[in-house]
Amino acid sequence: MSLPFADNPDKSSIYNDLKVEKLVDLQASDFDAFKARMDAQGVDGLEDEYRRLLLLGLASDKLSVSGPIPGSSNIQISFQTSGSSGDAILLKPPKGQVWQVSGISVTNSATPSTSQRYYFFYSNTNPWSAASDASTVFLNSFDSATTLVGYEFLDENVQRPMFVTNELYLAMYTNMVGLGAGETAQWKIAYHRIR
Repeated sequence: MSLPFADNPDKSSIYNDLKVEKLVDLQASDFDAFKARMDAQGVDGLEDEYRRLLLLGLASDKLSVSGPIPGSSNIQISFQTSGSSGDAILLKPPKGQVWQVSGISVTNSATPSTSQRYYFFYSNTNPWSAASDASTVFLNSFDSATTLVGYEFLDENVQRPMFVTNELYLAMYTNMVGLGAGETAQWKIAYHRIR
């Protein structure tokens, strides 16, 4: 049975593009590609295509209306080298996507000779000026002279779900004092795509 009040499914560009695909082989990127080529007007049969897109996405577990999209979890790794103290983007999804952060850690390639300071914050502009810029929201900072700084440096206020988008993303600042030439600080962010 076709969707109620819908055009004939044989006319669907989505169904025609996917006629040889199995549901289990679809990827979230396939749905991103469909959405990118669709107008938002909903006329000339597009409203039916929206329903088909949602139906296929839910049936294939590649769209989610309540939680992470299966197969979308990942770890983002960012490096800073001694002598390059400064800020950098930690996690910035493509436009239209929303990611949820579930863990952050920092690992130094050597034990610093003195405490380093690590900051992370939300930002909506680039470039910015460390964690003090007016366009950032400070989340936390931590001093450590150890090699591994784990998730425990997030305080209770930050251990709630953290969501990042293309417009409001995670940035960091690392003070590389105490590491020798060529040593690095490696940030790791565990995240899941939820939209």
